[in-house]
Amino acid sequence: MNINELCIGSGLDEEVTELVLKYNSMFEYNKISDKCNKLYMPATWEEGINELQEYCGEDEDGIKMLTLCLHCLIHTYDMYQEKGIPNIIFWDTIKFIPRFMGKHKELYGKNAFTWAWWFPRQISMCEYRIGEYEYEFIEEDNIKKISLHIPSDANLKSGNIAAVFPFVQKYYPEYVDADIVCDSWLMVPALTGLLPPGSNIVQFQKQFNIKSVDEDSLAFMDWIYQSRDIAYNDLPENTSLQCKVKEHLLSGGKIGWAYGIYKKQD
Repeated sequence: MNINELCIGSGLDEEVTELVLKYNSMFEYNKISDKCNKLYMPATWEEGINELQEYCGEDEDGIKMLTLCLHCLIHTYDMYQEKGIPNIIFWDTIKFIPRFMGKHKELYGKNAFTWAWWFPRQISMCEYRIGEYEYEFIEEDNIKKISLHIPSDANLKSGNIAAVFPFVQKYYPEYVDADIVCDSWLMVPALTGLLPPGSNIVQFQKQFNIKSVDEDSLAFMDWIYQSRDIAYNDLPENTSLQCKVKEHLLSGGKIGWAYGIYKKQD
């Protein structure tokens, strides 16, 4: 596996690929291997990213950092092979890169990679996309959990959360009894009063026991409206969800953010 194959396989566009290959030929990887190695362990993710960003210097569009992360991903691919994880999971997992970059270009009209802080999850094999959802294997206070993330292109209607169980049993048996948790605006109870009972969001939420709600969080706006810096009166109404939420907010209601635990089926 090499960086060119990673660019092609992940679906990066030609403009980004050209820049990645240019920077790849310039970097002296033998001098920064200690920094790159820090991306393979959650405890040193932040430190490694900070050191690599310092090494990059000026990197307004983040493509230098993307190049370094892709370089690290070559070893990740080798680890997939050693563990016997199917290639399709590798490619599905790293396709978050063009998905994130495509959204950025849609919003701002130019290519940029601003998610170096997120990339170590995939590099260190802590997160995988299996079917419609992404699953991050974490440990907090010595308690193992599987954190469910919902990609922007996920189909909630056909998504099967339990699809991760065979994967866990085969590759991460130490997580067999771990809770699947979700920290998301999709968990917010207020949505059940705004949307029809048969909506995909309501049906998705029903699969969880809601444990906590932060009604004052504005993070939901990043997902529903792509920005939290918009006055409520000026919120777009391009979808029925946007219309319902806007009406709710203007009437004094709140949306917020919530945390839930998946109801495992017997």
